Amino acid sequence: MQIPAIYIFDMDGTLFDTEPISYTAWQAVCRPRGYEIPEMLFRSVIGMDNRRIIQLFSEFFGKDFPYEEIWKEKTAYQLEYYHTHPVPCKPGLMQCLEFAKTQGIQCAVASSSPRSQIEYLLEKANIASYFQIVQSGEDVVHGKPAPDIFLLVCQQAGVAPLNALVLEDSQNGILAADAAHIPSIWIPDLVQIAPEVQQKAWRICHSLADVPALFQEERKITT
Repeated sequence: MQIPAIYIFDMDGTLFDTEPISYTAWQAVCRPRGYEIPEMLFRSVIGMDNRRIIQLFSEFFGKDFPYEEIWKEKTAYQLEYYHTHPVPCKPGLMQCLEFAKTQGIQCAVASSSPRSQIEYLLEKANIASYFQIVQSGEDVVHGKPAPDIFLLVCQQAGVAPLNALVLEDSQNGILAADAAHIPSIWIPDLVQIAPEVQQKAWRICHSLADVPALFQEERKITT
């Protein structure tokens, strides 16, 4: 693969080490109501949009589970945490963003998180200027693993899917990239995804720091 025209980053677990914070937030707002969020349930919804999470939570806890109310409390809890704690960036983030800048690669965020949360974290981490496009799953009908959010980013950037590159940590994200016919790099975080899904990724990297070297190596092979 040649150097892509755009990097499309997931946010939670890819740009920032926020998945453990999200789990803590779920527990903090659910336990007082008598609900315990099993870790396996939390892991199964990583990368999903709010519409699909509500469906799975309702199936697990029953239709009386007050998802909308809890979701609002969870989002507020998490945002308050970000206001009072440092933003935990993933290793290699700045190397990857600087490489994109020097190579003229556009950067986008395509996350299932609320737009307000995405924009706040980018600003707090002082990396908002690296991103030309910020896309929340709130704005698409079908969230990951559907391809909608990635295709919308490509449309906004004026880039063909095959000339883009998705960077993801979740199984839902890799499946969404595959459905969009966009090459992807899987960067493992909390959850090991199924082997058959791993095979759908163009490459597997240990961290974002590996991405620039990967393209430098690809360049050597093709010259």
